[in-house]
Amino acid sequence: MIARLKDAHRSGIRVVTSSMTLIEAYHGQVQHAAWAWAMSRVVVEPVTRDVAERAVGLLRDTGLHGHKYAIDAALAVIAGRLGGSVVLYTSDEDDMTKLCGEGVRVVAL
Repeated sequence: MIARLKDAHRSGIRVVTSSMTLIEAYHGQVQHAAWAWAMSRVVVEPVTRDVAERAVGLLRDTGLHGHKYAIDAALAVIAGRLGGSVVLYTSDEDDMTKLCGEGVRVVAL
């Protein structure tokens, strides 16, 4: 991911994620300096009530359960409302494709 963040920064591409995705991505072996550097390159969108309500709608429409897919659904909402050319990198290509629909290009990591 660091290489992708560097490439995006050099190309002037905004990298956006949800606040919940950051929590999900963190683990004890992440060095603080590396985490801080990565966070300096990322725009973090909050999971607001509006995002939550839209995410619930996506879960309902796709038949996925919030207990397992809540964070993914919130990220799909945030990605979908960015507009323009949006690429979402994920380790869960199948479910994110279902949640994002056609407006977001989903790419497996």
